[in-house]
Amino acid sequence: MAEQQGEQAVSSLCDQLQMTAEELKTRLAFLSFGEQDGRNLVEIRDVIASHVEEIIGSFYDHLLQFEELRGILSDPALVGRLKGAQRQYLLSLGLSVDCVEYVEARLRIGFTHERVGLKQKWYLGAYHKLFELILQRLAVRYPGDERRLSSLTLTLNKIITLDEIFVVETYYHATMQRLEDSLSQLRAAHRQLEGLSRRDSLTPVDNRRALMEALAMEFHRSRRYQHPFALLFLDVDSFKEINDRHGHVFGDHVLLHIVQLARGIIRPPDIMGRYGGEEFVIGLVECDQSNALQIAERIRLKIAQEQCMWEYHSTVVTVSIGVVMLSPEVEQVEALVTRADQAMYYAKRRGRNRVELYNKGCASENQPR
Repeated sequence: MAEQQGEQAVSSLCDQLQMTAEELKTRLAFLSFGEQDGRNLVEIRDVIASHVEEIIGSFYDHLLQFEELRGILSDPALVGRLKGAQRQYLLSLGLSVDCVEYVEARLRIGFTHERVGLKQKWYLGAYHKLFELILQRLAVRYPGDERRLSSLTLTLNKIITLDEIFVVETYYHATMQRLEDSLSQLRAAHRQLEGLSRRDSLTPVDNRRALMEALAMEFHRSRRYQHPFALLFLDVDSFKEINDRHGHVFGDHVLLHIVQLARGIIRPPDIMGRYGGEEFVIGLVECDQSNALQIAERIRLKIAQEQCMWEYHSTVVTVSIGVVMLSPEVEQVEALVTRADQAMYYAKRRGRNRVELYNKGCASENQPR
């Protein structure tokens, strides 16, 4: 599967690098590649074909002088494949150089070497070594004919330079693609970490920081457009007794149980988060007083009716809920939360397992819960 994906990536390298026939024509013109160079390439390939095994042998003898390359070339099977690929490369040097297919083949070579991790210093250096080895054979073929040898040398230099350019572009493209992939992965990881940093460590709702940020945003939006907004402050009744009787692990399951039931009643746009301990705050978006009290009562009743069970433990859980509506005199979301908390305290003092709407009669001092 990985090989197929690699082939798919390579097969469109010309498209990815915007290498068109017109672009190739421009590059050849920039190198002053003319008709004489085309004729020279026929002679160059003929010399290469006559000495291809000798050139390849000398080339690998040179590579094996360097420890890093010896490590890469320690697998005989790999060396055999590389020599086969090099033979094909040498015999096709400059063949149909004015066709995009020639470029695609060169880009494939560069892509393959980059993918296996061959450093550019070795790959680009190899071009110069091949240039030297081919030039030596040309000098033997045309002894004393300096003019002819000079023309062939210039052509050989042009075609080797062109191939080097393709390799550099392929390496650059592959490197940039890898960097973009790494950045994409980092962004995804950052989003995941950001999500985790905003999530309560126990329950599947926002933690206090994320809760207050979401509430503040909705608070200011509702004030600006004069839309109704309700806040519910929910506290588990006698939670310490539940922990003492059944253990803290069961107490954690009680909190999960309550969150699941409450989230099943509120709407997707509504806000819910853990304020602290066994306290939860719910922000009801675009919700008037009548509907807010109905939703709070539905949450209270649902929790009271659904027995919480885990392993061999079970208990009936109740909650006290304070409700407060956004009003013009409240200028900060923290003040709205405080009012909802006071209403919840009032529900506690009136017997627990109740819903109370905030009013000025609600006592504000802290009381044991």
